[in-house]
This record gives sequence, structure tokens and C-alpha cells, in this order.
Amino acid sequence: LINSAHDCSDGGLLVALAEASISGGVGFMGDFHTKGRWDAALFGEAQSRVVVSVSPQDLADLQALAKEMEVPTIVLGQTGGKRFQADGMIDVSLAELDHAWRNGIEEALNV
Repeated sequence: LINSAHDCSDGGLLVALAEASISGGVGFMGDFHTKGRWDAALFGEAQSRVVVSVSPQDLADLQALAKEMEVPTIVLGQTGGKRFQADGMIDVSLAELDHAWRNGIEEALNV
């Protein structure tokens, strides 16, 4: 049922989504709302959080299986295109995102 999976233990949810988009070369359009502190929800490195992608036709089956196994789920958005967009907080091309991910520290240190 699962097309891809990425843990959230190194940078949190938003980093996991960005890394999955970069490695897969597929954009993401997220429309989700955080509960509590947005920084903890988006960048917290809590154990056992995993982002998975499924085909739209398989979503109900995955949710049913997760419910049977008592694993909570939430739909975060959709994949596709060449942009990374998340809940009005970020909207960049995959090329910009990839460049920042690969060169951000080096460029920051050269300032």
C-alpha cells in the first residue's frame, strides 16, 4: 500500500516532507493545521512519527489497516508538481529547496 516512507527523527515533520520531496523529485502541497506549538509539531524530533505516501485509491485501505493496528493517521496533503508548499508557511520550487538543502550551511558560513 505504501509508496514511500520517511521518519521524522532528524529535523521533524517539515524536514521529512522536504527531504522526501527532494529525493523523489516530486512536489508536495500540504494543507494541515498544527495543534499546540507549531515549532514542536513541525520540527520536533519525537520518535515513532513516519510520513508515508500512498496512491489516492489506497488511502482508505491504509487508514483501515492503521485503525485496526491502533496507529493514528492524519492526511497532510498531496504529492505532485515541482513546488514544495506547506500550509501557507513555505512555497518554493523543488530546485530552490534542493539547493538550500544541499548548500545552505556552506553558503551561510561564507557570509
